[in-house]
Amino acid sequence: MYVEGWNVHRVIRPARLANAVVERLLLRILEGEFPPGTDLPPEAALAAEFAVSRTILREALKALEEKRVLRIRHGRGTTVRPKGEWNLLDPLVLTVQLEYESSPELVAELGEVRTALLTLMAELAARRIHPLQREQLAAALERMRAADSDPGPFHEAATAFTRTLAEAAGNEVARCVIETIDVPYAGQEDNPAKLAETMKLRLLLAEAVHATVAAGPGAPAGSLPVPSPAPAATAPAPGTPVSPPATAPGAQPLRQGQVATVPLGRHGVRPPMQSARV
Repeated sequence: MYVEGWNVHRVIRPARLANAVVERLLLRILEGEFPPGTDLPPEAALAAEFAVSRTILREALKALEEKRVLRIRHGRGTTVRPKGEWNLLDPLVLTVQLEYESSPELVAELGEVRTALLTLMAELAARRIHPLQREQLAAALERMRAADSDPGPFHEAATAFTRTLAEAAGNEVARCVIETIDVPYAGQEDNPAKLAETMKLRLLLAEAVHATVAAGPGAPAGSLPVPSPAPAATAPAPGTPVSPPATAPGAQPLRQGQVATVPLGRHGVRPPMQSARV
């Protein structure tokens, strides 16, 4: 047992060290210490600075190359690539960039992509959803409403809502992209006002998505969700069946081309670290 545990740690610990080096090196690139187009210091110098072996440093550099942040040319050094070439949908690159760099443009672009994907998934789900999925979607939305002031349960319910929507739409790629974009939502507790605003807008968007699915295929497109009073009730014509409301009052179906930007969580620029050592 001891040998087995020792072997496990021999495998896991270097990987964790390499991930820590990746995050800290990416942070220094974002802070401008290594601008795009410049070469990184030699491996020996970086390894000594981070207090890791050259093997672990090379693993970290390789990881950043795979994320398209670095370009490694054997015998010619390692160069920082332009931001336009980075893989922004990599969870680590996205999270670090949103947490440590002020980028309202990136936040807006991610919100636009998220809304567009949810709109597409809602329209697909309106044609493909099964009765059980319809019940699960409504139940997840109800849990979001009930936890609108409790971040933990709200996030769990929102995740369940998105996954059920993806299953009903039959599009797992869209789900994966949305869940990647949602990574920065974690850890917003240090800004309660921003967190409350984000949760409110996510709930409004979920209401609109649910309204689109409930309306069914071919229903007239409505407008994006905005806080509004419930419409005045009108008496149904004789013989007309009365159905319960499909979603909250004021929520309207989404349509392609409309954007309800939900701001992603970010902490702002953090103070410099006390030590560069891992």
